[in-house]
This record gives sequence, C-alpha cells and structure tokens, in this order.
Amino acid sequence: MNRPKFIAKITGFISIVICIIYLLFISVFDFRSNLNNYLINQSENMGVIVSCLRNYPLN
Repeated sequence: MNRPKFIAKITGFISIVICIIYLLFISVFDFRSNLNNYLINQSENMGVIVSCLRNYPLN
C-alpha cells in the first residue's frame, strides 16, 4: 500500500471516530434536557401533593 492511500484511510478512520463521539455527546446532552424537564415537572407535582396534605391533616 502506498503512502497517500494509507494516510487517506487513517484520516477517514479518524473522521468516523470524531463523528461517533459527536453523536454520543449530542445524545447525552439531549437526554439531559429531557431529564431536566422531567425533574422540573416532578417538583411541581410534589408541590401539589404537599399543598393537598396541608389541607387534609392526618390526625
């Protein structure tokens, strides 16, 4: 194999690795935004539960 073809294959491999790492980062950050929205909504729901418990004491 001559040198230019070898360099082209190495460059292609590095490009594919960078692309896969980029896709993994995007997937992680997209999941975090969904998780943050879920946690924000959970805290609002918990506030409603606490408010209802204050209106109806257990004793």
